[in-house]
Amino acid sequence: MSEARRRGDRAGHTAAAPAGPWRTTGRRVYADLEFPIDVTFSYDPDDPWAVRASFGEIGRPVDWTLSRELLHTGTRASCGEGDVQLWPLRSGGRAGLLRIRLGGTGVPVMVDVDGTALRQWLSTTFDTVPAGTEADRIDWAAEAVHIGPGVAPVPPAD
Repeated sequence: MSEARRRGDRAGHTAAAPAGPWRTTGRRVYADLEFPIDVTFSYDPDDPWAVRASFGEIGRPVDWTLSRELLHTGTRASCGEGDVQLWPLRSGGRAGLLRIRLGGTGVPVMVDVDGTALRQWLSTTFDTVPAGTEADRIDWAAEAVHIGPGVAPVPPAD
């Protein structure tokens, strides 16, 4: 992200109040074992398509950047591919939980969180930056500077 976006120097935009972080205790699932794990989701309107997710203890978390739309979709239906996959759990007395699978080859990490609470928190991010308006928050000229010389910015389609 460019320095201009980090400072909020976007012409014509007032700084939107960011949605506060959502902290919860998830369950890390490994084979038939489950372990509690601290999970924090945070949203920055200056990076409008992304949600940061931190898994683990404060001071030693594992951080992932996830698509806000992917998380939203995953609370209702299976989605994702590759390193990030999500699906709601509806069997075995686990209705309302969202399973998050992270990692490619090898042993992936699977964490279950409260899908209903995540969906409610995500709604606050959509209050901050409504779906479909994310591109309006980006200073495309400032971003083009970081792509390289001779690259003209292309404004988003209306």
